[in-house]
Amino acid sequence: MRLDNLDLNKLLTFLAIADAGSVTLASQRLALTRSAVSHSLRALEGELGVTLFHRIGKALVLTHEGRLLQRAVRDLHDRLSGTLEELLGLGREVRGPVRLGLFLGFSRFQLAGVLDAFTRRYAGASVRVAYGPQAWLIEQLLAGRLDMSLSLEPTGVQASRIRSQRIKAGPLVLVMKRGGRVPRDFARIAELDIIDYYQSDPVIDRWTRHHFAGRRVARERIRVWAASSDLALELVLRGSGAAVIPEHIVKPFQANKQLSVIPGQAGPLLDHLWLNELSTPRGARAPRAFREILLEQLAA
Repeated sequence: MRLDNLDLNKLLTFLAIADAGSVTLASQRLALTRSAVSHSLRALEGELGVTLFHRIGKALVLTHEGRLLQRAVRDLHDRLSGTLEELLGLGREVRGPVRLGLFLGFSRFQLAGVLDAFTRRYAGASVRVAYGPQAWLIEQLLAGRLDMSLSLEPTGVQASRIRSQRIKAGPLVLVMKRGGRVPRDFARIAELDIIDYYQSDPVIDRWTRHHFAGRRVARERIRVWAASSDLALELVLRGSGAAVIPEHIVKPFQANKQLSVIPGQAGPLLDHLWLNELSTPRGARAPRAFREILLEQLAA
């Protein structure tokens, strides 16, 4: 089966069925008869020689091959939509999807502020968020499935194809629930229960090395590997332990007298954030507009 023999309309009809989970719903969305949509699906499966859906009662469930095709057709749809916006010159209106990749643990508080500002300003645009480890995000970016991604480190070996821009350097602070005695020396800090993120790179190690001449707390003191700053914050608020959290997240809870900051012995430990994009990004307006708001909000 050659690519140039595939009917684009059949592929888009398949995508509508996959998204709706039903031929009936897809036919309503496409304003076509149910028989026409069903015939299109059967013809596409026949041409490809694969089964795209499991028929379970009245429900349609994607097969492995169906999931692969769904991802590819959605990516094609998004790219064509963005290109057509540019070719047709749809005035100054910002429309279409923005595909944002985020590292696991990125704060929902920061994300909500950016998404709220963007969607309020541009009613015709939307945002799709994908979470994953940095290596996966870079793969998705290189494959054209993401418009941009945020990471805690620059991309490194892909630098020739991906542009990494440092956009924020905020302090990391060690915090505990307010009410207890705030430790001020390493011996007492080492007695605390700790909430951290990833076993491969404990943030508490970075904080104690920075403030206490390379010292580390014992591994058994790390009680939870939370993978998320939001979960770490919630556990600290419940009194489950202390955690290193970005200062901008901590400030409202510190002002409300819910959290206490544990002082260190050195200047602030800074946490860098990187924006990764293809060196030659596609020209759709929505990703460009989103980038502006993202930089504006994260720099605030």
